[in-house]
Amino acid sequence: MPLALLFALAALSSTPTPAADLAKAQPKTSGGIKAAAQSSAPVLDDVRVRLRCIGRADGRVSDCVVLSESRPGYGFGEAAVALMNGTATPPSRDGGRPVDRPFEHTIQFTP
Repeated sequence: MPLALLFALAALSSTPTPAADLAKAQPKTSGGIKAAAQSSAPVLDDVRVRLRCIGRADGRVSDCVVLSESRPGYGFGEAAVALMNGTATPPSRDGGRPVDRPFEHTIQFTP
């Protein structure tokens, strides 16, 4: 499972952690939180993925493809596709009859 998908699923199912608990969880180094914040790992804030999907007449989303992503190469595009494919959406209608219709959607991942 891509790492970004795991982060996305964890973010959807978790509750915020108090800052005091985060401070306790930092590695025990001479610099504490400051040293951890200065690590060489990139900060991945404000990650956006733009998708084009098909809203099916039966109310399912399918065939999502990545149009753009703000941080390519980290797996967020694949995670966004996995999150959207199979979800429910109200079907589009043409003359009162449900029809398949393409749509675009942006997913924003936050730390």
